[in-house]
Amino acid sequence: MQLTTLKKLIFDKNIFAFLKLGKHVDTMYRTSFVTAANSSGVLDFLNQGGKTLEQLQQLLTVDESKKGALSAWLNCGVTLKELSLRDGKYQLKGKLSKHLAKDDNQIAAALFEEAIRYHYDALLSAPQRFCGGQAYQLADQDGQVIAKSSRILEPFVEEAIDWALKTKPTPQSILEVGCGAGQYLVYLRQRLPDSDILAIDYQQDVAEQARQRLKAANILDIAVEHRSFFDLQGEAQFDLITLHNNIYYFNEAEREQVCALALQLLKPGGKLLLTTSCQGGTSAISALNLWFSLSEVGGALPDAQQFQQMLTKAGFSDVAIKRLLPGESYFAFCAVK
Repeated sequence: MQLTTLKKLIFDKNIFAFLKLGKHVDTMYRTSFVTAANSSGVLDFLNQGGKTLEQLQQLLTVDESKKGALSAWLNCGVTLKELSLRDGKYQLKGKLSKHLAKDDNQIAAALFEEAIRYHYDALLSAPQRFCGGQAYQLADQDGQVIAKSSRILEPFVEEAIDWALKTKPTPQSILEVGCGAGQYLVYLRQRLPDSDILAIDYQQDVAEQARQRLKAANILDIAVEHRSFFDLQGEAQFDLITLHNNIYYFNEAEREQVCALALQLLKPGGKLLLTTSCQGGTSAISALNLWFSLSEVGGALPDAQQFQQMLTKAGFSDVAIKRLLPGESYFAFCAVK
């Protein structure tokens, strides 16, 4: 490099300002590559051992015209030191790639993917979206990724279920609205082996995932249906209705309808148990709140106190609230008819 070029970089282009951002740029590149490699199955495939370009081409069903682009993408992983290329075979190298490829870390990997695919995009595109850009739709989410990432909350939801079941009588008929991966259904069946349980989910692929989870647990007496909560109308028939991590899929007006319909479907003395992230808390909660604020799927996360008041206004006689995660805005609401 000539001295005049160096002077121009330093004094005219302020190259040091960019160099200070270098680590941040590399982090963005690395997380983007690793997220894509994980969601596409490449990390899992390479975790089995080194693979050639042709083997990866076959895995991803890349036609010959895009083989060069695939090579360029994989070479980005090599440059970022997340992959290595030896003797014509790509292998896992970076700590992040190896960490996400482990079987025991699949929930963490789903959380990471949710943050990169959805939260990052919301932060990046927010100015355009709230100035007339396209709102997020339910189809913009991968239901299986969301269902898997939400499994990190399972211990807290199970605690909430125990909390709701402390007082008698024991519920004999239960409706779960938005069954997710199906783990809470497994827990309910373990706690209440003789109760009748019906589960519904608005996303067909999520409902199917729950069916498979129940089948794996050898639970064959819980019906999982692909339908909307608002399809259920009629007389009171349930002792317990649960909604876990999904009230923000309903907008403000719909939340009032959800509360009213739950009250209608519950028998006298029945309970509505609801768990949800609420406004406040960590950066992850703030980003989740932003995504739903920019969507047509639902709306901003509920304010805990205001939601408690909404349940009371809907007609529930006793509404209790419990913080499930210390220091975080994750709550359970138990409302009695």
